[in-house]
Amino acid sequence: MIRFLLIIIAIAVCLGIAPFFIDQKGYVLIAFNKTTIEGTIWGVTALLILAFAALFLLYKLCRYVISLYSHTRHGFFARSEERKQAAIEQGVWSLINNDYTQLELALDNNSVAEKWSDIRYALLAKAALANNESEKAVSYLDKISQDKQLKVANLWIASGETSTIFADLKALAERKKATSLELKMYAHVLVKEQKWAALNDFMPRLLRKKTLSEQEWQQLFDSYFAAQSNGNLTERYEQLTKNLKSHAEVSYLTAMAKAGELNKIELSLIKMIKKPLQHKDLARILRTSSAGDALKLQSSLQDVLKKDTENTDLLLALACLANAHGEYDLAARVFDKALNADNRHAYLQQAVLSYSKSAQPEKALVLYQ
Repeated sequence: MIRFLLIIIAIAVCLGIAPFFIDQKGYVLIAFNKTTIEGTIWGVTALLILAFAALFLLYKLCRYVISLYSHTRHGFFARSEERKQAAIEQGVWSLINNDYTQLELALDNNSVAEKWSDIRYALLAKAALANNESEKAVSYLDKISQDKQLKVANLWIASGETSTIFADLKALAERKKATSLELKMYAHVLVKEQKWAALNDFMPRLLRKKTLSEQEWQQLFDSYFAAQSNGNLTERYEQLTKNLKSHAEVSYLTAMAKAGELNKIELSLIKMIKKPLQHKDLARILRTSSAGDALKLQSSLQDVLKKDTENTDLLLALACLANAHGEYDLAARVFDKALNADNRHAYLQQAVLSYSKSAQPEKALVLYQ
């Protein structure tokens, strides 16, 4: 714009001084329809300069007004974006610190940038699940974009509503190049949906791909056997391959003990006494046992404890087994010795049972404090 004005001014100056070189006064005549403008070159030049100067000032004024508006608008939206960014950051920090109340306060009443919208709903769903509000969590999960649903598969599983992602996960898991995460998530969904026949067919692949850790196998089989009827437990266990049985054994024995079938698994439990690494599993199995008959097992436990009196896991196993046999006085004495801060919570119910049945209610009350 400045260059254009300079050119115009230069032309006007040339026209103004030209008459001096040709020794003529110089006039300008401009006619448009019935309008005629006549004047000297110097007069017209002055008018042109004034006109262009006015246009230049108007241009600068418009630029200033537009700039002022732009800065004001930018500042307003910048503050809005900062608030949105602060909300999502506060939500993430609250999640890291497991402060779900603060997480909801940060995100529930504040908007976030469009790219963080799905993350916001996922965080709110997680907070709702932490507060045991499954329906609220599902309402948030439904708002997540369809292409992001599989990224929150764990939240769907935790909410108990897996039908939304079941078909997509199945398709992913059936691919030859399915990832370990996709296989694991599909296994969780099969458990939640209680599709045991499909899980039976799918477990060999999980084993072959080494998808699950030992703890995850235990959780899977705990759910698997807990869903079976007492009469089908052994049949379901025997249908498993040898490699799968090694992962399922503790869960199966736990389910049998809970069903009161101690006499049917007594030999397997006695074998566990001879393996120190399985003592903790033995105590865990008997912790949920119903009334049953396993006198040989009790005798074997007592024989080993005579030589290893400080074996806490075997002491806990003996106490739980004594409860199953109705020997509450014995169980109470053993719990007096075996209970500590590390195992108190896990064996609370068994200890309370022995104390209450052996006329020691004050000890039972102390455990609840």
